[in-house]
Formats: sequence, C-alpha cells, structure tokens
Amino acid sequence: MMRWILLVILLSLPGPAFAQMVTLDVKTVTTGGAAVTAIAAGNRKNGGWIQNPATATVSLCINELGTASGTSSNGDTTCIAPGQTYNLLPSGKAVSVVSSDAAHPFSGYGFP
Repeated sequence: MMRWILLVILLSLPGPAFAQMVTLDVKTVTTGGAAVTAIAAGNRKNGGWIQNPATATVSLCINELGTASGTSSNGDTTCIAPGQTYNLLPSGKAVSVVSSDAAHPFSGYGFP
C-alpha cells in the first residue's frame, strides 16, 4: 500500500522543464553598418546567446533594447570580438546586431 501511495505522489509531481531553442531569424549582417534583427520579439523570453565566429575579422555589435548602431560599444550597444559569445537576458524584445563588414555571419539561439 505504501508503494502505491509513493507512486501516486511521484506521478503527481511536475516533470522536468525542457528548454526549447529557436534559431536566429537572421544569421548574417548583409550590408556593413546596417543593423539586422537577429532574434524577433518573443523568441528569447528565457534568454539566449549570440556568437561572433572566430574566423571573423571585426567585432559584432549587439543591442537588446533597440537598433544596434556603430562599430564600438556605446550606449545600449555592446560589441564582442571574434570568437566571443554574448549571453542574452530574458526579455520579450527583439535583438539587433550590426558589424562594419558585409556578409558577416554569426550564430546563436533564443530560448522562448
């Protein structure tokens, strides 16, 4: 009887939470100096990350609050060097990125 009670209790507990990942909406800055929306609004409610590839030759600049601008950290825009990863805070807002060169790839995921 005790085993059945324990089994009922265990089955009533919530299961482990599984993180869902959403790929980036855009994975390349196509025009140097022109920002792109890497993660659309709502796709990083539990955070996420963006990585500037080690093969890049310039920084990748990220803005979690608005449109990324410039090629150096300034205001709400933070730049990361080649090979670095930027952790995104949980938010419902979109993430914008920019770099000084064209065809600049980057990687990452959002956790909705």
